[in-house]
Amino acid sequence: MYTARYATATVNPSTTDGSVITAKPSVVFRVVGGFVVAGGTATNVTFNSKGTGTGTAISSVIYCGANGGLVMPSPPQIASGEPPFGYFQTTRGEGLAATTGSGTTVGISVIYVEI
Repeated sequence: MYTARYATATVNPSTTDGSVITAKPSVVFRVVGGFVVAGGTATNVTFNSKGTGTGTAISSVIYCGANGGLVMPSPPQIASGEPPFGYFQTTRGEGLAATTGSGTTVGISVIYVEI
């Protein structure tokens, strides 16, 4: 069975690889829900799998209007014990990070499981 875990981050504009979830050895983080909200100016966000060096994009670019964003609804619980479907996942042993555009600060909350 997989336990839902939660993480939040506030990422400043023009940030590369702002930390959302810190890496754990041998663990994959699969994002199964959450939201992204921009402040008073439009901007964009890309989620990255972050090891050493620059992270690798694992989501498409998420375009957020001023004071707007994206909600990622969580899937229903899967009783079989299989890991739930998700939106994206990190590479094993890497953390989850976010890269933002130049517009504004972005608030991020994610629900994830460790695989």
